[in-house]
Amino acid sequence: MIRLTCLILIALTTPALALTPPDSPKPVVEAVLDQPSVKVVKITLAPGAVLPTHTTPVHATVVALAGTGTVVIGDKKEPLPTLGTVFLPKAIPHSVINAGQTPLVLLVHHLKTTL
Repeated sequence: MIRLTCLILIALTTPALALTPPDSPKPVVEAVLDQPSVKVVKITLAPGAVLPTHTTPVHATVVALAGTGTVVIGDKKEPLPTLGTVFLPKAIPHSVINAGQTPLVLLVHHLKTTL
């Protein structure tokens, strides 16, 4: 079982991974569900904020509950409209950018184990 507790928080606070400009608003991260096999995290990005580039050891999906943004996966950019979903492959660097004028609220779903 791969534990993802604090993985996103580590990515947000590790200088080597943080590609966010120093004056960019910090993402607000809160665990919604943390069970042995799954973790769901709500992330809110203010206008202009960036979820820094990081990787995860498991596949994930991200859904935009409000706002719009861009998800960068490796060297590809995927638009993320309101209620849009993007798949994040494990071990591939990814980041999220809120270039809009309203907060971008994300729901990130990680499977902690292989089904």
